Amino acid sequence: MPSLLSHYQLCLRDGLPVILRPLLPDDRERIIDAFKRLSPESTYFRFWTRFRGVNPTFIDRLCAEDQGQHASWIIVIQDNDDVPGVGGGSFWRSGQDESLAEVSFTVADEFQGQGAGTILLAALWEHAFATGIRHFVAHVLESNHVMLTWWSSLGASAVLHPHGWEMKLTLDETALPDTSAANSLRHWLAFVRAAPPE
Repeated sequence: MPSLLSHYQLCLRDGLPVILRPLLPDDRERIIDAFKRLSPESTYFRFWTRFRGVNPTFIDRLCAEDQGQHASWIIVIQDNDDVPGVGGGSFWRSGQDESLAEVSFTVADEFQGQGAGTILLAALWEHAFATGIRHFVAHVLESNHVMLTWWSSLGASAVLHPHGWEMKLTLDETALPDTSAANSLRHWLAFVRAAPPE
């Protein structure tokens, strides 16, 4: 399992050099700044509500180590501290089913469509699998067509609830379909496994 000191150098789809690494307690201000930069639409899709700023308790939970129950990974621009980050993703293990975790992603508006979500999913997949998690669940608003299409193209099953869709993905690479999104995920899973963390 990657340690808190692990980080990977790579490039987004447009060639931008970035670093993929676990979120650290020292990233608290970076995360606050990143959420403030989100558009109202991105904020709504992520939190299902419209507001500016994030509850400090939520930030503390994101940055805290949690012994395999929770992990967060982020992508930051290499050698550029002027921008707080490209995006981040987290998983939270279910209290009812140790093999299940809820996963969520936030990608800055200006970096959406560059493959950041898939890269983050690959890192979270490997991290979670090493702790015994075998399924990811994501909750997606009905109006978030981009995320619904993405999860579906990865082979996730879907159940409609009153406030949105529950998408469930099995962490089994052999079960991934032959789609562009799934092939991209396979690429980044291989990268995370093969590239030595620095």
